[in-house]
Amino acid sequence: MKNWSALALVLALCLLADGQRSIFAQASPKLRPLRIALPSHSVSSSPIYLAKSLGIFERYGFETQILVLEPRAALAALLTGDLDFYTAAGTTGRAALRGVPVRVVMVAMNRSDQVVVAAKEFTSVEQLRGKTLGGYTAQASANIVLIEMLRRKGLKPEDYKILNIGTNRASALLSGQIPAAVLTAVEAARLTRQGFRVLARASDDIELSSGGLGTAIASLQNKRDVMRSAVQGALEGLRIAATQKERVVPVYMKQFALNAEEAGYLYDHVAGSWSVDGRPSVNANKLDFELTQRDMGLKEPPKLEQIYDFSLLDEIAKR
Repeated sequence: MKNWSALALVLALCLLADGQRSIFAQASPKLRPLRIALPSHSVSSSPIYLAKSLGIFERYGFETQILVLEPRAALAALLTGDLDFYTAAGTTGRAALRGVPVRVVMVAMNRSDQVVVAAKEFTSVEQLRGKTLGGYTAQASANIVLIEMLRRKGLKPEDYKILNIGTNRASALLSGQIPAAVLTAVEAARLTRQGFRVLARASDDIELSSGGLGTAIASLQNKRDVMRSAVQGALEGLRIAATQKERVVPVYMKQFALNAEEAGYLYDHVAGSWSVDGRPSVNANKLDFELTQRDMGLKEPPKLEQIYDFSLLDEIAKR
């Protein structure tokens, strides 16, 4: 915990550099600021995009700012209070297991939208043997899903190397620095236009939680009403993402710079992946715990309460 406290302080100072009080914009006097970070622009964050774009968060009294942050910066900002939520639920959960005072309060998907994308000369996962692949960060959900996708296609971790390059994966693949990378379905849709190939999709056979909302325990305790309203808005976005294609496709087109056909394909690609109530399915939770135990070298699987706090969902359901 001391290490995390020091890290939070250092990163908070970085965020306040150059005479800026915060990297986050100030909210309108009539609305409360709601600050949400994503690890990358991904379809798993659809509930957040929809809740903002369709005015749902505003209806709950929020002026919402969405930005992309890598895990260490996002977790530090949660701890300092500069950030309200982080949508990388898997990363937040593993941070909680390492002693960081955070919890996952909502899950968006029960199937990951991560895919393995490779240069056009590669036609199978087997051809990636001995190659260096683009990953996100060590112990990030994207990396864990990458390893599991490759394992199911016959490659062991010792058969390849992972170069962790964060949000630069797509650009590194485009420039030829790496032959393949784990990317979101949105990034894959853009790259396939240019001849790149999708070699594996996590959603095909891996039931695993993806996206949602993680937050600091202190925020849950100290501004509970605000947190509950934000989660309720995100839940409305989640239900729209799962059931209302005609409202989702235009948002995908604008948010991800896709044409109507691509946005429709993206919607259909994840149509059966959404959580019905903001909680992980039994199967997704089981696999998530198994992979987390293996990846972190834990002696036994994690306990639900070590990662999740669904008390806000319980309160919302009673209203």
